[in-house]
Amino acid sequence: MAQRSSGSLAQGIKEFFLPLKKDSRNEKLRKIIFLFSVIVFIISLVQLGLFLKDKGTEEGYLKEMQELAPTLADAPAQPAQPSAQQNGSAAAPAPEVRELQPWANKLLGKNKDVVGWLSIPTHTDSKGDPFINTAVVKGKDNKEYLYLNLDKKYSISGTLFADSRCTLEKDKTSDNVTIYGHHMGYIGTGLTHIHEYKQGVDFLKKNPVIVFNSLYDSTNQKYAIVGCFISNITEASDNGTLFRYWGAADFSEKDTDFNEWITEVRKRSWYSSNINCTEKDKYITLSTCSDECFGIRWVIVAKKLTAQDDLDKIVDSYKAKADGDIYFPAVWKNKLGNKKVYYGWDF
Repeated sequence: MAQRSSGSLAQGIKEFFLPLKKDSRNEKLRKIIFLFSVIVFIISLVQLGLFLKDKGTEEGYLKEMQELAPTLADAPAQPAQPSAQQNGSAAAPAPEVRELQPWANKLLGKNKDVVGWLSIPTHTDSKGDPFINTAVVKGKDNKEYLYLNLDKKYSISGTLFADSRCTLEKDKTSDNVTIYGHHMGYIGTGLTHIHEYKQGVDFLKKNPVIVFNSLYDSTNQKYAIVGCFISNITEASDNGTLFRYWGAADFSEKDTDFNEWITEVRKRSWYSSNINCTEKDKYITLSTCSDECFGIRWVIVAKKLTAQDDLDKIVDSYKAKADGDIYFPAVWKNKLGNKKVYYGWDF
């Protein structure tokens, strides 16, 4: 009796959900739509499970790596001008002593490709931990660490990496170090959270400084943000125009003109400031994917603060530029118009 009831139940389920020859056209269509919906639901559940697994794995690894973060003091205040010697000539500033720092040993023990540590100390989560606080490597090319973590194991987030053309050595650091990282959406790792600089000038004023320490820095090296902008990465995306911001490593090279580079940064930036920038200064450039259009990047350029820079005055000078005063690539304008757009850091 139980077997017959079970068989009848199975037959009933089959007739209700599966298209049969005896079914009318509308009934077959209803069943097909229902089955399709079930399949989509199952796929979504699987994707959600994989996403939560990836998120947990990536966040856990990031927290583990943050235990290697250096704890450095800020550099002591420097006089704006060197003091004069008794003979009346200006005293030359003492040369910076650059030696491999003790904090770098653990990082190099884990991965010899580590070249520094990047953080935005003021931009923190609900626990007070910085969203971006991680090691930076430099691989043999700009692909090696796209999907490798610091232990050189597969990671969907990869590792932040400096452009392979940059120099970060004891005796020489490139004038501009470009650092790449993935935009990981809801997972939030990589350089995802620099997208929050799209939300407006108030966010910039609250988080104006990026800290980037090479392995030879004994104190925190602070960089004030100069520009935040959208850039295309192919000429076809902007009617043949391409700003190769990633190619500007050393301004002494013949193919890298500082004035042209900083002019492009300023005209594309969503914000303006009175920060003084010269080719003698040091810069970092952060670059990550931006998903509003195909083939674009969200880029932040920051200048290393000097004794002559007044951070409070720089922050006060930050202003939101009118949309019409910003250079947007054609691929952006064609889809979104000639205007700033912010869909959220996780978009």
